[in-house]
Amino acid sequence: MTSTAVRTPVSTPSHDIKTPGAQMAAFETFVRHAPFAAALVDNAFRLTAASPDWISHGLSPDLEIGDDFRRALFSPEDVDSLERCVAFGEPFSRYRAISLPGQDGTLAEPRIWRTEFAATLTETGRTLAVIITARDVSGYAETALKAERDQQRLKMALELDDLMVREYDLRTGEIYCSGTSPELEKWCLFKDDPLEIVHPDDREKMAELVRNRKDGEAQVFEFRLNRPDGVETWVRSVGKKFLGADGQPERLVNLFKDITDRRRQTEAVENLAFKDSLTGLPNRAYFNRKFQEAVDASEIKGELFGLIMIDVDHFKDINDTLGHDAGDALLKRLAEMLHAAFRSGDTVARLGGDEFAVILRGLHSEADMMRPVNALQDLLRRPIEHGGRSFSVSASIGAALHGDLDADPSHMIKNADIALYRAKDEGRNRSVVFTPSMRSSLEQRIELLRDVRAAITAREFVLYYQPVVDIASHSVAGFEALMRWDHPEQGILTPDRFMAAFEDQDLSLKLGDLAFDAALAQMREWLDQGVEFGRVAVNISAAQFRSGRLAEEIQDRLGRWNVPCDRLTIEVTENVYMGWGAEMVSDTVHQLHKAGVMIALDDFGTGYASLANLRQFPIDRLKIDKSFVQNAEDAAIVKAVITLGGSMGMKVVAEGVEDQEQLDALADYGCDQIQGYHFSRPMPAGMVAEYLAGFGK
Repeated sequence: MTSTAVRTPVSTPSHDIKTPGAQMAAFETFVRHAPFAAALVDNAFRLTAASPDWISHGLSPDLEIGDDFRRALFSPEDVDSLERCVAFGEPFSRYRAISLPGQDGTLAEPRIWRTEFAATLTETGRTLAVIITARDVSGYAETALKAERDQQRLKMALELDDLMVREYDLRTGEIYCSGTSPELEKWCLFKDDPLEIVHPDDREKMAELVRNRKDGEAQVFEFRLNRPDGVETWVRSVGKKFLGADGQPERLVNLFKDITDRRRQTEAVENLAFKDSLTGLPNRAYFNRKFQEAVDASEIKGELFGLIMIDVDHFKDINDTLGHDAGDALLKRLAEMLHAAFRSGDTVARLGGDEFAVILRGLHSEADMMRPVNALQDLLRRPIEHGGRSFSVSASIGAALHGDLDADPSHMIKNADIALYRAKDEGRNRSVVFTPSMRSSLEQRIELLRDVRAAITAREFVLYYQPVVDIASHSVAGFEALMRWDHPEQGILTPDRFMAAFEDQDLSLKLGDLAFDAALAQMREWLDQGVEFGRVAVNISAAQFRSGRLAEEIQDRLGRWNVPCDRLTIEVTENVYMGWGAEMVSDTVHQLHKAGVMIALDDFGTGYASLANLRQFPIDRLKIDKSFVQNAEDAAIVKAVITLGGSMGMKVVAEGVEDQEQLDALADYGCDQIQGYHFSRPMPAGMVAEYLAGFGK
């Protein structure tokens, strides 16, 4: 601590000392009676007075300032400071270890002495003399020096680690900053509201942590700073309130450290471990972590949460026909839609391929869960532009809500998956919420699909043939090949008993290929036997079109079996024509029609095609669904279809004709051909030759 110069007042009462000599005498008297080591040096550097304590250390008033004096209490720097004090009135203070001689002349153990110079000035500002004090402060100095060294070490540590200390006196409002991180100090100063330095997106989380903080306990926070320049800066803050003697908070101390680099490194590692590289969404590993957090919250707090499973409809078709870049564009666009539809706090993850999942916490009802799902379905209706082309996409969505605290929430994933399967079974492009009854249905479906796979391997699937009769000529124009399952225990099963297999893309392809090859092999056999069967119609599923090479594959197989193209009819439902990939279906049927394959539109009236749409397809046969034929109230519809089909150059085939009355009515309407039990049920291939031979007799 430095001393200030002692100045005499500019004017004094008449009894004050006014002359330099009188002033000097007064100072000499003060020094001689001082209760500590003190000396007075005049402006000519003469030692004019010394205190008893000073003299006891071997100095006397008549001792000149020379080598002995310098060795005793002063270093050369001290003498320089004394000269500046005399010349300019500069005060001086320093600590120094000194070994003074004892009575026997030997030097004592070194002690810490504090020496101070303070100038006394005349009224004109000249230095009159310098009072020198020397005090043995060994005990105090050691403590002070240790504290100073500790303070220096602390400051050095703070500077090396780029740490900043902020101390706020809650009673006086004073703020102290360590000054060890100027960059942080610009953004971390606040008074009443600590949240003002927090980025708005992090404030809600921080407010919750601050509310739960207990006085006297240290708490760690990590947040982004609210910087006007927009630079993202993450800080780690350790805060603690210190209590006063009265038990009330007295000081708030915060330690701040810039952790932006560490945070970015951590995020980079987490991106590799927990983020999907294509969409930027969390991946399955992160989803599993957040799902467990939701499960824990439901068990501890009784929190209601929901789970959404999302699967893009016919995603494989998009990759196969438009290319993987189009598939990637779709997935990234879907990720954007998910962010738009769900809350920022919801966990939206890509589990793999075209599978996505969303965890929604803090729900109050099923409506809270389905509201964003409906918003997503609305967004999905908007076409996606890619590579100069526009295409539509849909998704099947399964949802499950955990509302039963006694139930195992880990079943949620399975429940949402079951609801997703139900959405697909019901025609895709829809959302389904799980109910317990769905579980048994799914188990039955899984068992059925397993049995179908085994039956394909065991060659249990066979074709039956139903005749198509020309009304005008009363002759068999051809046959439709229909799949049957020759079950070893249940006998011959019709497709309605294993319809789920046709809804499974993999099994649908296998059954379709099996039917096509079996039909061609049978046609080749009939041709070799001279059986005049006309044409054979084979049903083509949507899955078979999705390869994009169906026209080439059919022509290759016709060539391998040496079956003429004009012996084959392919039947396609209107939902396949008008569904996803209609442009590809149109290209395929045009190629086949040009090659001589007949094209039939099956089950007309049950989907969402219109006759106007049909002009773009080369359709030779229009088949009226049996639901219209067998319902007398739909006669007007049947008449209209027959009339319009004929006007478009199509022959019209009525399905499901079961009696003479229906046949007569259709003949009156001008229907070309019929198919149904009135003439024959579907029959094994071995009965066809005999049936043809006896037809009409």
